Amino acid sequence: MANLNSPVKERTPGERYAGGLVGYACYDLVRSFERIPRLGNKNNRFPDIEFGLFEDGIVFDHLSRNTHYFYREENRIEKVREILRDSAGNDQVSFGKPRSNASQEDFCERVETAKNYIESGDVFQVVLSKSYKIPFKGSLLRFYRALRRINPSPYMYYLKFGHREIVGSSPEMLARKIGRNAESFPIAGTRPCTGDSARNKALAAELLQDEKERAEHVMLVDLARNDLGRVCDYGTVKVPEFMRVQGYSHVQHIVSRVTGQLRKNATSLDLFRAVFPAGTVSGAPKVRAMEIIEELETTARGPYAGAVGYFSANGNADFAITIRTLCAQDGYCYLQSGAGIVADSVPDREWIESERKTAALFTAINQAQEEQQ
Repeated sequence: MANLNSPVKERTPGERYAGGLVGYACYDLVRSFERIPRLGNKNNRFPDIEFGLFEDGIVFDHLSRNTHYFYREENRIEKVREILRDSAGNDQVSFGKPRSNASQEDFCERVETAKNYIESGDVFQVVLSKSYKIPFKGSLLRFYRALRRINPSPYMYYLKFGHREIVGSSPEMLARKIGRNAESFPIAGTRPCTGDSARNKALAAELLQDEKERAEHVMLVDLARNDLGRVCDYGTVKVPEFMRVQGYSHVQHIVSRVTGQLRKNATSLDLFRAVFPAGTVSGAPKVRAMEIIEELETTARGPYAGAVGYFSANGNADFAITIRTLCAQDGYCYLQSGAGIVADSVPDREWIESERKTAALFTAINQAQEEQQ
């Protein structure tokens, strides 16, 4: 990255991305940072980390509607135009029947076990998840277009690495670095979104008054503050936005924003390591929560609860938490969702919450297929 820094930066007007590494990191990458045991036969279907090095490309700003082309050594803009002209290929896709790795009964039993750990003082919260495995044929590009319409989110992405595709609409930032400014965007607390605006407002008010949801959110904001504090100057970590409700297509969440100024020599890699994985998809304290996750979940998480984004050659970085995402490989795609378990969690309600979080993905799957008929 240091070798790319100067030449790319000189030729790129964009502030955030100036060429560099784009890709994803699986949740299981945490074992490179922490001693988390690997229990049972839980082979990750995906590489722990997979990035492409892009020395030229196109950046489109959806807010300003401006597009710019960046390059390092060779200006290949005519080749890029040719690729764009020829890109309207076959995007047909078909999906089979989903199969879950946990029934409602199984999931609720795991919630009770997690609550036992909480009551014994091991953790304050642990995020338990379940996954669906779905056979498919074709390209997920049509699914991405449907998802973009159904569930527009701050982070929309379609990544293709050979026979692997990562497609998602994540609402949650893991971390962003612009210059020495760092920020994260913890989300915790969920209610459904309906077609009735008055009902949505009532649910949002109920969410903000729910003591369980508030306590969980405050705990995870504190965890995000501690994570940023590991690499930021003392006294610079702030919470400029605290506990507002943000609505999406199928759910609404309590969100906050945490910021800080990085230490003088801290890099984007230092920031990534300090915050990965997010507390909102693991729990608190993180390490013990991840040990319990390893014990209770029956399959490796893979890309779910990891990160997707970029390390820019100009030193900046921006990563989303890999949630609300379809991950595909070798004729199967996988989607996963979870719920934060605390002392007064009701197992059936946590199951319902985890199901709501997959609703937009299943709707996009159905629409992608219906469009072809």
